[in-house]
Amino acid sequence: MHTYPNGLRVVSEQVTGASSLALGLWVKVGSRDENDRTNGISHFIEHVVFKGTAGRTMREIMRSIESRGGYLNAFTTKEHTCYYTWTRSIHLDESVSVLFDLALRPKFSARDIENEKGVIIEEINGLEDEPDELVFDLFEREIFGKHPLARPIIGTQETVSRFDSARLTAFHRKHYRAQDITIVASGPHSHDALFAAVEKAMKHIPPHVPRRSTEPVSFPRLTEGERHFPRAAGQQAHIILGRRAPGIHSSRHLAITALITLAGVGMSSRLNLRLREELALAYDAMAFYTPFDDAGTVGLYVATAIDNRDRAIREMRRILKGLITRPISNAELERTKEQMIGSLVLPMESVTNRMMRAAQNALYFGGYHSIERDVEKIARLSLDDVRAEATRLFSEESSLMLVSVVPQEGEKGE
Repeated sequence: MHTYPNGLRVVSEQVTGASSLALGLWVKVGSRDENDRTNGISHFIEHVVFKGTAGRTMREIMRSIESRGGYLNAFTTKEHTCYYTWTRSIHLDESVSVLFDLALRPKFSARDIENEKGVIIEEINGLEDEPDELVFDLFEREIFGKHPLARPIIGTQETVSRFDSARLTAFHRKHYRAQDITIVASGPHSHDALFAAVEKAMKHIPPHVPRRSTEPVSFPRLTEGERHFPRAAGQQAHIILGRRAPGIHSSRHLAITALITLAGVGMSSRLNLRLREELALAYDAMAFYTPFDDAGTVGLYVATAIDNRDRAIREMRRILKGLITRPISNAELERTKEQMIGSLVLPMESVTNRMMRAAQNALYFGGYHSIERDVEKIARLSLDDVRAEATRLFSEESSLMLVSVVPQEGEKGE
């Protein structure tokens, strides 16, 4: 790891025996850095930079990695934007070059912006056909209220339609700065080769500019209730029962992860065994814990036939309550810990997964945590810690929010 004087960080992980290289350019900007007028702009920028840069046309961008047999893509979250490649390690220089080009030399032409507006507005319209995604957006909106984490990553038709070159350029200049960029590589490359390629590409990075400090936005009080959102058609109700939870830095993070894994991750979880295997109420049923920097969400998600909605909700409440009334056993916890270790270790055979994990360590914790360290932390989890989280999160006094997306009456689809 190295941090340059301008603030840019590089994390280089050598993976012995690998034949491919995963390289990511991460920017510390996402939908939580937007406002009501710019909601969706981080995601929009991530899309439109592929239309052309100061150094490459759209076709040249597409061919830069694909013509070498590799993969080039990007994504936006509520807290970060990532541009990444997966190639043979001999294409390290080209991978670094195209990622810096995309992130730091966008053209933002009026024509490209107008064309991409149509694409993204269609993506927003498509959410109506993806209720399993829509329900999570609506749940986070209810949980976070007026906090920036409530905003959808994709934005709205109203905000996207107002984007222009000036607005995109201003937002890009504010957030795409050296101190907000982290380069992460996992593969068989040499560290020296990576640093040399980065140093060559850094000429396009603007000078370090201190950012004005802003007052943190407070979270709303925990609330409970039910919100049911109709959609045009379909045959299923998509339901979330959950609440706000601590963020990724919390000392409770690992115990909450264990509790949620036990409750509803995998075929052998309590949720799946009850709703799918015993009652045949659902095909899709899972528990989730989504931690952000300073807060998160936790709960259960179920998709079920409309006529089974009320019964499924009752069972979801019973399962959460049962985490307290049917105390977690030591044998149950040990199985869950082994499941967590497996889900951590097995993906590490992929250099792309290794790169994503190394990036999360650098972005959230400022360092690199070995797999062995995290395995040891899981092994040390105590039964008391996990049981305590069940009581803290899902006791009778807990503020649980129920959100569902359901077809309108008489429009169950065909």
